[in-house]
Amino acid sequence: MPRNVRFVALLALMSGLAPISIHILLPVLPEIERAFGRGGGVSQLTLTLGLVAMAVTTIAYGPAADRFGRKPVLLFGLALFAFGSLLCIWSPNIEVLIVGRVVQAAGGAAGMVISRAIVRDVYDREESARIIGYMMSIIILAPIFAPLIGGFLTELFGWRSVFIFAGLMGAIALVFTLVGYRETTQRLPGGSFLREISTAFPILLKDRAFLAYTGYACFGVSIFMTFSGGLPHIMVNLFDRPPSDFGLFFMMIMTGFMIGTVLSTRLTPKIGIENMIRRASATGFLVALVMLTLLLTGHVSPWTIFVPAAAMGICHGLAMPNAQAAGVSVNPSIAGSASGLLIFIQMAVGAAFAQSAGMIPTDTPFPLVIQVTIAAFLAFASFSFLIGRRRS
Repeated sequence: MPRNVRFVALLALMSGLAPISIHILLPVLPEIERAFGRGGGVSQLTLTLGLVAMAVTTIAYGPAADRFGRKPVLLFGLALFAFGSLLCIWSPNIEVLIVGRVVQAAGGAAGMVISRAIVRDVYDREESARIIGYMMSIIILAPIFAPLIGGFLTELFGWRSVFIFAGLMGAIALVFTLVGYRETTQRLPGGSFLREISTAFPILLKDRAFLAYTGYACFGVSIFMTFSGGLPHIMVNLFDRPPSDFGLFFMMIMTGFMIGTVLSTRLTPKIGIENMIRRASATGFLVALVMLTLLLTGHVSPWTIFVPAAAMGICHGLAMPNAQAAGVSVNPSIAGSASGLLIFIQMAVGAAFAQSAGMIPTDTPFPLVIQVTIAAFLAFASFSFLIGRRRS
């Protein structure tokens, strides 16, 4: 385990607020629709506009943390998350609830970005991958258990209790950050916030190493976004399974990813970051080809999709912490900007794959599995090509 377990747990809480607030909301959407008597499209905005707010604000938090310091920007984001939660709790109509969700998501994005920059401040490049692996092992519990918690709270105490729970998590993170975290970076002297953005981002986008790690991170997460966007419909339309079956099967994928992140903390110091990403992404692509081959030979069932998908989860659990740690580490003086830009691109590309997965035919598994195979190939190829070009 890392040297300071409490410190890593605090970082995981900071980083996990945003995904917790998303996944805990999923079972609440029908209740919100009934409570306000509005259509499903309106209640869905509490989720989709929150995702948009989260993606956009990641761009700003990184440079702000480099310019003004980690702690003040992080405290601002956590306070914003808590305030957004209060708006959701006391919302008299759906419009205020949507505004509250946007504010909550915008605040939660601060922890996602700045926690990774803090890791790079405190630990070296190799150790950063280990620590981020531990963080992701904790964070990955959110999509597994948050919907269960949300459904349980809604059934017992009503839908507003979900936002009370999220607000309490934000308040805890705010208090512990205030008293338990000391600034880990020096503020950049002079200049302005906008100048930091206009200077840092071009530097990063010209760096082949940053593009290599970001390329893997984008297409690696796109595999899971494709599964998330398309498999629920395939389970219902093709396999005639209830939604609860999808939840149980999907736990296999997320458990595989969690196993990979735990193994990554032990194997990366022995293998190295670049070798780990290359080998794990190559294996993930081969597993995707195996899944496609099984389906082409007539073995069409949930097991022939979810078992290989769980194996791919292990592979990308091995590689993802390394890609995120190395991407933030390419230029330590602008680690915050690197974290924000990497997460923004990762979320944007992943959202495009998820949207595509929701639009393709779901009466056959082949379009989805082909899209997964393409994402797995791009994850391996983009990293290997750009790292190779950097070395040459």
